[in-house]
Amino acid sequence: MAQFNVHFFKEKSRHIDVEVMIDFFENIASVQVDMDDKSVRFLYTHPQLPYQALFQITPKSQVPDIYRLNPRFLDVNFHVEMPILTPNYMARNIFDVIKMICDKFGFSIYNEMFEDVLPFKMELLDKVFHMLKDAYVEKNPVLLNDYFVLPTDKLTAIFRYLDDIVELQKYYKELDTYVPRYHFLSVETHQLIIGIEWNEQTLTVFPPFIDYIFYRTNGEIKVLMAEEVLKGLNKFVDDVPGFIRGTKVLTKKWLHKAHKVMKKTKFSKVDHTFTKQNVKKLLD
Repeated sequence: MAQFNVHFFKEKSRHIDVEVMIDFFENIASVQVDMDDKSVRFLYTHPQLPYQALFQITPKSQVPDIYRLNPRFLDVNFHVEMPILTPNYMARNIFDVIKMICDKFGFSIYNEMFEDVLPFKMELLDKVFHMLKDAYVEKNPVLLNDYFVLPTDKLTAIFRYLDDIVELQKYYKELDTYVPRYHFLSVETHQLIIGIEWNEQTLTVFPPFIDYIFYRTNGEIKVLMAEEVLKGLNKFVDDVPGFIRGTKVLTKKWLHKAHKVMKKTKFSKVDHTFTKQNVKKLLD
């Protein structure tokens, strides 16, 4: 798969203090540091999501057409690469790390779509990434057969929920409230289905953009359409304060009434065969 590359430059200097760089990366969660005669490698893995970017210091420049660039800026032989089919939420996360590096070490950046070496600008880097990503997909449309393509706002909300789930779990632990993980599934038509589990009479958070609820009751699991469940519980669930729009929570105040609704409501029958899917199959 094609990679999206960002190269680091420094004004009138090629110096990198490798020890300081190693210390910088070791203070970022989920970074693996490796080195040999060929390179120093910092493999960044997102703490909650299975996406990576590789930062490398190499003996020689990896910059294409370097001789046409402003000679005042010198390549420090340090660059980052990530798959071009990285979801936008994760790309922005990696761009945040790039900004931290530029601020810390006084670097400017370059990508082959730039006219020249430039100071870090999030909007420009984001724009160039989207252009290259869209062009790559247009040239290789068959690649999308391996993915479930979602609108950016939807996938961003899903990833933000997964990104913040540990903090949510800590917050709701004292309230005896269950914060579920998503189940990413597909059905016979290769349509993506997003579900969660909910145990009967359990205080629970309902994340945004769920299609089905796997409801555990009386020793069995009922597959229910989330839209029907949340419509029936509308009066008894509250918005999660200061969080993603559409994230609801069933609190202790309404647990008994919600249980009565679930007991008496006749939900539509769901007749699907579900296949488990990996979160890395989601793309925007």
